[in-house]
Amino acid sequence: MKASAPGKVLLLGEHAVVYGYSALAAALGRRVTVEVEEDSKGPAIELLAPATSPTPTSSADLSPIPVPPELLDAASEMAATVGATPLFRARVRSELPLGGGLGSSAALGVALARGFAQLAGRDCPPERAEHLALQLERAFHGAPSGVDPAICARGGVILFRRGEPAQVDRISPRRPLHLVVALTGVARGTRSTVLPLSARRAERPDLYDPMLAFLGELARGGARALERGDFQDLGVRFDAAHGVLAALGVSCPELEQAVAALRSAGALGAKLTGAGGGGAAIGLARDGMHAEGLVRAAEREGLRAFAEEISP
Repeated sequence: MKASAPGKVLLLGEHAVVYGYSALAAALGRRVTVEVEEDSKGPAIELLAPATSPTPTSSADLSPIPVPPELLDAASEMAATVGATPLFRARVRSELPLGGGLGSSAALGVALARGFAQLAGRDCPPERAEHLALQLERAFHGAPSGVDPAICARGGVILFRRGEPAQVDRISPRRPLHLVVALTGVARGTRSTVLPLSARRAERPDLYDPMLAFLGELARGGARALERGDFQDLGVRFDAAHGVLAALGVSCPELEQAVAALRSAGALGAKLTGAGGGGAAIGLARDGMHAEGLVRAAEREGLRAFAEEISP
């Protein structure tokens, strides 16, 4: 059985979403694909992911990645929950760099959920795939907000707010959104940046809570800007959000270099995306031609970068 799910970028609201504020997320064109079959020697997972190229075009651009034991355990638990055989072999091909802040683990979880459901002869609507992927996410990120599985299961653009149940609103951009993703080459897990921020917030909530609330408001306003097609507005929100995220202590020198490179090349706005501490930065372009120019500018700074068009 074969299934897949897209990666994602957090346009606005990362870290704030952990504390119940809104986040604006978009699905990428790059995907994680899973082929799963019954295998008497299972359970087993084979994982291929980008080694050097941020835009892999064939399996030759991918390299085998060691599979952590917690991933195999979480996948086996997911298979049991769905009703699939515990004797499986899953072959995973990721177009997303691992630890790049682009939702590779959530996309893997959604794709596995869909593959196991097919193997068991059951339906797997987006809400079900999201729920199953969230269980797998907890093996990697401790207490994730849930925004990554939500966008990877649904696609498009969403405004997300954590809760029981989570609030998920579909956003329809008025015109195509052109982004450039610049990879720092520094892989950092969400847990390594979320937990230190949590400790700092616990010590000084009067300092950190207003900044987190402001990030959530930037996300809500960014959703309205997308619906209006007002990219100047969205770009200002990108810049403002990055300043707050840097003040929260989740940026790093490599991210600052990437953001500066995108801004110097004329991006309408630029910021880190995801947990921070490494991973990726995103820049907002006027159109496709402008995005390609931003990619070249980032590459001149020694960064790996690619353009993404997010259509209405």
